[in-house]
Amino acid sequence: MKRVLVCVVLLLGVLGLSLQTVAITAIVEHPALDSVREGIIDVLAENGFKDGENIKIDFQNAQGSVSTAVTIAKQFISLNPAVMIGIATPSAQALVNATKTIPVVFSAVTDPVSANLVPSFGKNPGNVVGISDMTPVKTQIQLLKLVIPDVKTIGVIYNSGEANSVTIRQFAKEACDALGLNLIDITGSTTVEMVASLNAQIRDVDAIYIGTDNTAASSMESISTVALREKVAIVAADIDIARTGGLIGFGFNYYQIGRSTGDLVVQILNGVSPSELETKILGQESLILFVNTDIAEQLAINLPQSILDRADLVVEDGVEKTR
Repeated sequence: MKRVLVCVVLLLGVLGLSLQTVAITAIVEHPALDSVREGIIDVLAENGFKDGENIKIDFQNAQGSVSTAVTIAKQFISLNPAVMIGIATPSAQALVNATKTIPVVFSAVTDPVSANLVPSFGKNPGNVVGISDMTPVKTQIQLLKLVIPDVKTIGVIYNSGEANSVTIRQFAKEACDALGLNLIDITGSTTVEMVASLNAQIRDVDAIYIGTDNTAASSMESISTVALREKVAIVAADIDIARTGGLIGFGFNYYQIGRSTGDLVVQILNGVSPSELETKILGQESLILFVNTDIAEQLAINLPQSILDRADLVVEDGVEKTR
């Protein structure tokens, strides 16, 4: 009997070692990035790649630390995984800098070209491919102007250490210049720094814009508390950010970004080289408009009917409804 048990244990060990590893890392855990991971894993399972059966999924969270992201990348290399997936710019950069041979798929990266992940959108030589969440910043600023016609100064909250956020901030500046608006930078590399900056500058702005900044996403509960206390509206480029105290959110469905990323991963697991696949931005059909009428009432803002008619998600009397 003991011999049988030993044989079973050894067999399970061999099977475990034979599983391909799919290594996934995210710079931080928050609803949008969690949705990306969920979308990836769902697509893998739908295509026969199931964790614990024929692949092993190893997920590591960098807890907002770039140095931790680098350490995770090095750990992943030692596993010799079939593919590595970096969710958000800092984690993707860590993976790309760690290897030129193991396939790397990035997801939810605003500007992969400026972040030095790939030379261009479309097909590229090498081992890297992915999905960008380049958000329509100008449209978002225009939405803010439409909802708050008297706005003159917008505060942009971001972490200047996040390459994606620096890019979005520049687009926001260009949009503000075109619309005759002033822009104030509200920055911080941690939640404490970001909220301190906001408290110091909140009375200098008429509204707040938040892009797809990961630090801001992790700090939204505190950010929204300050903004609502001072009667300042928040417009966000991330629906999940907007759900925590935002007036309006206009951005991508991050679960769908995850599913599109998963499609790339499936092809790589099936033997396709990253150089044969295209780096791309999701189409406009993946954008969602979120509106919180409760916050509009708190801030005494009359939302245009055109905005309400266009909204995909509306919060009214504390209940979010899909239209």
